[in-house]
Amino acid sequence: MIKLITIDIDGTLVTPMKRITKNTEKIIKKASENGLYIALASGRPFSGMKSYIDKLSLNKENSFSVTQNGAYIHRNSNGAVVAKNCLRTTDLKFVEKFLKKFKLQMGFMDEKFFYTNEKLPNIFLIGDSFIAKRKLRRVNFKNFNEDKEFGRILVMGNNKNITNFSNNLPKELSEKYYCVRTERYLFEIIAKKTNKGKGVYDLSNMLNVKKNEIMSIGNELNDIPMFEESGLSIAMGNSSEYVKNFADFVTLSNKKDGVYFAIDKLLKNKCENFTKNSKI
Repeated sequence: MIKLITIDIDGTLVTPMKRITKNTEKIIKKASENGLYIALASGRPFSGMKSYIDKLSLNKENSFSVTQNGAYIHRNSNGAVVAKNCLRTTDLKFVEKFLKKFKLQMGFMDEKFFYTNEKLPNIFLIGDSFIAKRKLRRVNFKNFNEDKEFGRILVMGNNKNITNFSNNLPKELSEKYYCVRTERYLFEIIAKKTNKGKGVYDLSNMLNVKKNEIMSIGNELNDIPMFEESGLSIAMGNSSEYVKNFADFVTLSNKKDGVYFAIDKLLKNKCENFTKNSKI
């Protein structure tokens, strides 16, 4: 029986306009009222998830969110960090030297702020600061203490340059970190053993929930580790064919209430795993 549902935000929970439909809001609240744990799991920081947490009434003492692709787990009631696996200032210095030839810029986040060392931040860094609901702070990270912690590094640029970087990822980075492209303009670098799957694994242990009692819903490459830690994995209809191949079930797209469809199907099946290797 499913006891925990983990849900990605962008491309999954929200429409392309970044809104939660009424059907999705109602079904998530219904699932929560029926005793299921609901956890949002996103690359976003907690600040960029808070409005959705509040809208879905997930701001309870026993509700949690996996943020920054698993770097942090927050308690929804007060935003407190209850688990983390972070990068350090030395990692920023190491990554920066590989970016110049790709014409890309770098941002980085801890649990409170969004930083960049760029003198003229590009439109992608500025835009992401709005999504994260954090003002972009220009800093010289070389002045930080060596042991200062960061959740993730955001490598940002146009689609052409990000594709070039992704296709020619330096071996030194892929061996040292968990690296994943999450948007056309964004490539993320995180601590080696950190991803949404690890975050969901740690959260499930906190809640005393087993792997076969977890249903996860997502649409991107960074959701695959979360699928692998779930008994029932759901890919959105707007996922790539590559991502769909890792899922047990493919629901509708985020334009057509895909999250609502999947959770409604689960509830109608009395919270039991309803299918294997199925599509609509």
